[in-house]
Amino acid sequence: MYKNFEVIESSLEKIKEDIKNFYDPSKYHFITINAIDLGNGKVNIKWFFAKYEVMDKPIAFSVDATYEDTIPSIVDIIPSAWLSEAELADLFGLNIEGAKKGLFLEPDSPPAPLRRS
Repeated sequence: MYKNFEVIESSLEKIKEDIKNFYDPSKYHFITINAIDLGNGKVNIKWFFAKYEVMDKPIAFSVDATYEDTIPSIVDIIPSAWLSEAELADLFGLNIEGAKKGLFLEPDSPPAPLRRS
C-alpha cells in the first residue's frame, strides 16, 4: 500500500512525549499501531500517522522494546488508539498500559499468536 514512509526513531521513555508534541488533530490522522516480532524476545513497534492532505506518505514513530517492557498508552492523547493497543496486547502479548486483553481472541485461543516462540 505505502511504498515509503518517514520514520522517527524514539525510545520507550520518550515515545509518549514525542507523539504528544507532534500530534495536531487538525493536521494529522492517526492510522494504527503495528508491531513486528524481531525474535529473541524483542519487538519493534510503530505508531502511524498521515497528514490529511498527503495520504500517500505516512509518518511512523518507531521504538524497539522487549516483551517484558511496559509500553506507554497514547489513549489520553488519541482516544481511538485503545483499539490498536488492545489488538497488540492480544496478538503479541504486549504489556501496554491500561490495554484490555480478550477483545480479539476467543477464550480458548492460543495466547499471543503473532509472538515468536
